[in-house]
Amino acid sequence: MVKNSREALTQLWSEGFFKTEKKYKDIELAISKKGCNPPQSQLQVALARADFLTRKGSPPSMGYIQLHNFDERITSSKLTPRDESRIFKELEIHPKILEASGKLFSGGHYSQAIFEAFKELNNMVKEKCEMLDPDGQKLMAQVFRIDAPRLKWSLLISQSERDEQDGFMHLFMGAMTGIRNPRAHESFVQDTKITAIEYLVLASLLAKRVDEAQIVY
Repeated sequence: MVKNSREALTQLWSEGFFKTEKKYKDIELAISKKGCNPPQSQLQVALARADFLTRKGSPPSMGYIQLHNFDERITSSKLTPRDESRIFKELEIHPKILEASGKLFSGGHYSQAIFEAFKELNNMVKEKCEMLDPDGQKLMAQVFRIDAPRLKWSLLISQSERDEQDGFMHLFMGAMTGIRNPRAHESFVQDTKITAIEYLVLASLLAKRVDEAQIVY
């Protein structure tokens, strides 16, 4: 169930609802089916602020149609380096991940950008722990294990603290085996721009968690 008018309109847009012109009553009925029944004034404001829609005609027969496809702003080849820089700035991508992958991403080398991001993540863990071996999944399992970890985020006393440690250990392990390794060994992996952004955001989150972790000597 959607929470508000903006969320309901965005969801309809992502589903292709606005590919053809829709009247106010059509929209009102569609969002009510999603469990959202806002006051008329609130929906009208949301429609006016929806930058992915354009208006056709004039009241009371005004129609609404999409200005561009759901992912066009991100996936369009027309994005300039300034646009991409703005996206990364807004997403607050970790500087080391951006340094490792930014130019590759801008050049359209999405799979390589993802690989380099998670390779850098692996290196960040090694550098923080001052360890040369092991590598990848084995490294993450050893460094973040609940019993005698090398890196931790809490005292590991409560169940919540232990769950956090265990959960992130598996996220780091999975990132190595499920994301980095296939792109290092297989040529068939073909990532899109939007997929690359999603993976870079994940790499950035994990990189920030490395920065936050405490070293145990």
